Amino acid sequence: MDGAAASIRSKPAAQGPSCKVGVELPVLRFHVPGGTDACPKVERVLLGGYTGRQQADVAAHVAEMKELGVPVPPSFPVFYNAMPCLLTQGRTVEIVGPDTRPEVEFVLFGCEGKLFVTVGNDQFDLAVERRLSPEKSKNLCQKVVAATAWPLDGVQGHWDHLHLELRGRGEILQAAPVSSILEPAVLLESARRDCRFDETTGMLFSGTVPSIGTVDAGMSEFSISLRDRVLEREIRCDFRLVDITSPGETKSRPSMFE
Repeated sequence: MDGAAASIRSKPAAQGPSCKVGVELPVLRFHVPGGTDACPKVERVLLGGYTGRQQADVAAHVAEMKELGVPVPPSFPVFYNAMPCLLTQGRTVEIVGPDTRPEVEFVLFGCEGKLFVTVGNDQFDLAVERRLSPEKSKNLCQKVVAATAWPLDGVQGHWDHLHLELRGRGEILQAAPVSSILEPAVLLESARRDCRFDETTGMLFSGTVPSIGTVDAGMSEFSISLRDRVLEREIRCDFRLVDITSPGETKSRPSMFE
C-alpha cells in the first residue's frame, strides 16, 4: 500500500457537502493503544459501496444485492453522503422498523495530521433501498463506530492481513480479509476525485464484504471486529438494535449517560 496514504494531504478548506454553521458535530473519542486519544472533527461522512478490489469481489456483491431486490448502480465504486449526526459510539443503534441490515466495514478518518482506521457498521434499510434510494436508506440508520482506532501507518505494512467480521447471535454473518476491498490509498483517491472528499474533516466507510450468513428478523445483538493477525490484536464493537417503532422499546432504551 502507498505509504503516502498514512499521512494527511495538505489541502484547502473542505470541499463538497459538510455541516452547516450551527449544526452540532458528533463528539467522538478513539482510544489509540500506546498513544494519545484521537478526537476527530467529523464534518462529513462518506459511505463507500461496491468497493471490491477484484472484479470477482464486486460481482459477488452485485449478485447479493440483486438477490435482495436492490437496484445496482451503473458504475463502481460509488459513494453516498450520510449525516454526521448519525455517528455513534454507543451500545445501541436506533432503527425504524424491522427491515434494516448491518454491514461491517473498515473506517478511515483523519485527526491532527494523521490517518486512523477503526471498524464500523453501515446499517441500512433494505425496504427503502429497494423502493427509493441507497442514500435515503442509509440515512435512516445510525452508524456505530468502535471506541478504539489504530494509526494507519502502523498497519500499512501488513494491511492485507487484517480481517473484518460481523457476528449475530454468535453466528458469523460476514467474514473476509480487507484484501477483498480497495486499499485505503485507492479508496481515498477515488473519494477525493469523485466527491471532493477531505479526510482532514471527514470519515470514510470502506464498503462491505460479501455475506456468508443470513440476518433474520429476530436478530438484535451484533458484534463487528477488525482483527490484526500479524500483531495479534483486535478492534471490536458490540451493539444492539433498538426499533423505535416497537412497543416498549422507548422505555427500555438505555440512557446515553449509562
